[in-house]
Amino acid sequence: MARYKDKRRFRCEGEAGRSYVIVEQIKVARGLGLPRTDYMTEDGEIANRLDDDHFLILLNKEIVSVLKRPGKGH
Repeated sequence: MARYKDKRRFRCEGEAGRSYVIVEQIKVARGLGLPRTDYMTEDGEIANRLDDDHFLILLNKEIVSVLKRPGKGH
């Protein structure tokens, strides 16, 4: 059985102007080796990280950009 731990969250905006929060989770399967990082929206939609500034939400195939706050990381 796998365990999930939230690492950080990204506030993003899609091309259509919709706002999303992408959750970065680390998935650790007990006894199966190295952890894996997964991304999903708060609503449970699967997301893929494309690069440092963009994610692809697989359910609706919308590319979203990370909204960077001045003086903060993500």
